[in-house]
Amino acid sequence: MTEQKDPKADDAVEERVRSILRRAKIRRPQEIDLLPGVQRRIRERSRGRFYADGWSRRGSPTSTYVVTSLLMLVILTLVYFVLVPGLHVP
Repeated sequence: MTEQKDPKADDAVEERVRSILRRAKIRRPQEIDLLPGVQRRIRERSRGRFYADGWSRRGSPTSTYVVTSLLMLVILTLVYFVLVPGLHVP
C-alpha cells in the first residue's frame, strides 16, 4: 500500500549529488591585467610614437578640465548677454 523509503539510501543519493556538484563547481581563474604589458610592447615597437607621453598610464589631467570649464563659462556668459534682449549692461 504505502511504500516506505530507506533514509540511508536518500542520504547516499544526496551525498553523491553533492560530490558531483563539488567537482562540477567552476572556479574563476584570476583576472590578468594585460593593458600595461600591451602598452609597453606598443611603445617599444613604435619607438615612443604611441603611449610616449604617459597619458595612458596616469590619471586624467585636472588642469585641462578646469581650463575648459572656465572657458565654456565665459563663452556661455557672453552668449547670454548677447541673446537676452531686455538686459542692458551699463
